[in-house]
Amino acid sequence: MLKELYERQSIRKYLDQQVEEDKLMELLHAAMNAPTARNSQSWRFMVITNKEALSTMTQLQPYTQMMKTAPCAIMVLGDKKASQPDEYLYVDAAAAIENILIEAVHLGLGTCWCAIGPSQERIDRFRSYYHIDPDLIPIAIVAVGYGDEHKEKVDRFDESKITYYK
Repeated sequence: MLKELYERQSIRKYLDQQVEEDKLMELLHAAMNAPTARNSQSWRFMVITNKEALSTMTQLQPYTQMMKTAPCAIMVLGDKKASQPDEYLYVDAAAAIENILIEAVHLGLGTCWCAIGPSQERIDRFRSYYHIDPDLIPIAIVAVGYGDEHKEKVDRFDESKITYYK
C-alpha cells in the first residue's frame, strides 16, 4: 500500500516558510511523468511565488483563500496545440495534478487543488491577470507549502459505489 495515497489531505493553511527549489522541481518532475491521452504531454506549468499574485488570486477564484498563506502555487495549464479535443486537456492535467499531490506528501509538503476551468469566467480572469497565451487553458491551481494544520485522516472508501459487470 502506497502510504502517500492515504495520507494526502487538502491543506488550507501554511507556515511562512519557502518551498525549496529542488522540491518544486521534484513536484514538476512527478507531474510530467503522468500519463496523457495519446502521449500528447499537453500539460504546461506555471510556478507562482510572488506573494501579491498569490493574494490577488482570491479575486480570480473565490475558493483560493489558502493562497494568502501559501508560499507558492503551481498552475496547471493545457496546451490546445498539443491535444484535441480540449476535454483531453482536463484529463491530462488531472493526472499530473494527482502526481503533484502524492509527491508533495512524500516530500513533507501540503497542497490544495483548486479548479479554474471549465468556468470560462475564471479562465478569462486567470488568462488576463497572468498574461496567458490564448492557446493555453488555465485548468487548475495547486497551493504548495509546509502545512500549518493537522487534520484527522478520513478513509473515503465506500463499497456501495462499486458495481461489477461480469
